[in-house]
Amino acid sequence: VEVPEIGVALDAALVASVVPRLLSGPGEQPAAAAPPVHAVCGTSRVSAECIMGLQTSAAAAIIVVLNSVFGLVEPAWAITACVYGLTVTATGTVERMKRRIVGTIVGVPLGLACLPIAAHAPLTVCAVVALALIVYAMALPDRYDIACGAFAFILMITLAATGEHSIPVLVARAWETLLGGALAMFMAVYVIPLRLCHRPQ
Repeated sequence: VEVPEIGVALDAALVASVVPRLLSGPGEQPAAAAPPVHAVCGTSRVSAECIMGLQTSAAAAIIVVLNSVFGLVEPAWAITACVYGLTVTATGTVERMKRRIVGTIVGVPLGLACLPIAAHAPLTVCAVVALALIVYAMALPDRYDIACGAFAFILMITLAATGEHSIPVLVARAWETLLGGALAMFMAVYVIPLRLCHRPQ
């Protein structure tokens, strides 16, 4: 058993899990409840939560059909993009999905570029992944694009570490996120839109 390598990996994991909680500050505090100034418009008889459920279900159903017809590499990635990207408003969904797509498109190539290094300097890559975990945890509350880029980078490295070296599979993380994001935005903007309106004073 290579004890030194295990010890270094353990130290990297400890740093990656503890440091974000120490540095993220307000991100670790519960958000104060916003005053009820706005109400979600769109339909008076159906709650916003129900409409969001319909949006994600419709987008996921389309992905399932596309998978059955074309055989997607990892349809779960596209469905995840839909679920995590939808918000209570159409404009919020579009903004969030843009950030997720940009972050993923940047993170995936960076992860792929580090794969040759991982074969020759695994401990160095472990340290870089630990740093990426810190970036992910700290950026998630306010910079969703950076958090998604860090997550995509980590995913590329961990997939390779578990034996997945197929470039088409790894690259599928980017284009299936694009697919799921596009469907989420289409549902939120054109099919079942939700918008905020001011309550009468």
